[in-house]
Amino acid sequence: MLILGIIILFIIGFLTIHLISIRFSTSEKAGLAFPVGLGLETMMMALIDLSGIPLTATSILTAGLFLIIILSVPLYLRKEELMAYYKQPLSFKLSDYNLIWLFFIALIVYLEYMNFSKCIYFPTYDRDSLAGFDTIGYVIAQEHTLKGLSLFQADYMPQIHNAGSYIVYAPMVQLSYAFVYLLGTETSKLIPALIYLSFLIAFYGCMKRVINKTGSAIAVFFMMITPEMLAFSSLSATNVIHGVSASLGIIYIAIWFKYREKKDLYLGALSLGLNIWTRTDGIVFILAALFVITIDAIIKKTWKSPIPVLFSFIPALLWILFEKLANLYAESIAMLHPYWDADKAGIIWQYIKLHFMNTTYYGWTFTFLLLSIILNSWYLIKKRDNLPILMMILISSALYMIALYQIDYKWDSIQNVLAYSAKRFLFCFVPMAWFYAMSNNWIRQILKKLE
Repeated sequence: MLILGIIILFIIGFLTIHLISIRFSTSEKAGLAFPVGLGLETMMMALIDLSGIPLTATSILTAGLFLIIILSVPLYLRKEELMAYYKQPLSFKLSDYNLIWLFFIALIVYLEYMNFSKCIYFPTYDRDSLAGFDTIGYVIAQEHTLKGLSLFQADYMPQIHNAGSYIVYAPMVQLSYAFVYLLGTETSKLIPALIYLSFLIAFYGCMKRVINKTGSAIAVFFMMITPEMLAFSSLSATNVIHGVSASLGIIYIAIWFKYREKKDLYLGALSLGLNIWTRTDGIVFILAALFVITIDAIIKKTWKSPIPVLFSFIPALLWILFEKLANLYAESIAMLHPYWDADKAGIIWQYIKLHFMNTTYYGWTFTFLLLSIILNSWYLIKKRDNLPILMMILISSALYMIALYQIDYKWDSIQNVLAYSAKRFLFCFVPMAWFYAMSNNWIRQILKKLE
């Protein structure tokens, strides 16, 4: 049943991407299918739970098959277009590939084999997963509900309703773990294993949209070896999974700015929706994208382009509705009133600055990003080369610092939260940074010489 469930998720994602456009590359379709399918399936699980139907292997597989049928209907109406597209002969030229590409692909395959094996071989052991996400997913599978979960009942464990509880965390990760537990797996780490594998393929496809194959392989490798992100990719936490959807959302919006193809805007909006379905703090990326797109729309005197990004809020609205109907609550940790605390602001700024400069955690990712901005400054100023993604990175970073500032740290010191939680949020920026740096004009000129 587990294999059937995974296949269903791939089909859901594959059909969804085709519904947006059939003209995404093979690597994009292959890489995006599983994360997109998983996101939509977990939304279906939430709706099933709200309707009072128990979450069982039968109900979730039936929901997946139902979703496949729904997605297939509009694609069937476009069957002639689809058949014409896939009847085109596959083109493969050995001359398009070189030893440099082969070398980096071999390194990526080896590292991913080791990482995937680590995911499957070692049980869940990280604190956050055992205290929250993995345990919640397992209990959902046992009790067949998230809405009425015993762990979330005030009389069962009153202290869980204190600040920082896992009750109000966006549910995609928990429900995805429940999905595989319901289908008989022994470890939830199959989910991060498949998502990270899918992400590497998708990121390669994204890079190929803007640079050559050799450069794409190099970009994937250096993004992949980011120390802290690679370490967390084999854990059952939310951070890398969130980083996948958040970064792909921003990257596809950036690709849309480059080529102005609606399919990229729609896919970017979908990824941003999955990002907030994974972690609520993902709202900073939606707001950043919405701001940059709105400015562009005002300049171009159009009103349509921001609309797809507005739909990215739908998963958040679904979760708010779920919380209300399920009576899930936790003490608020956010301060909604304006105030000023210079010491707190200074601590946040120092920690974030140190994180961005920390080569132990992030390798040379952000150093290379800064260097690329400096070296590409002429093209950035005169040609606005990659300006939209740089603006989205900077705006979302600023919004995140504001969010950190508005949190009332009742459960721990601000220093500890910044040292651990905040550094993991920066995983979202790692793929963005490498996409920006490797697709700059000066890098593109160098990569041409490697072909």
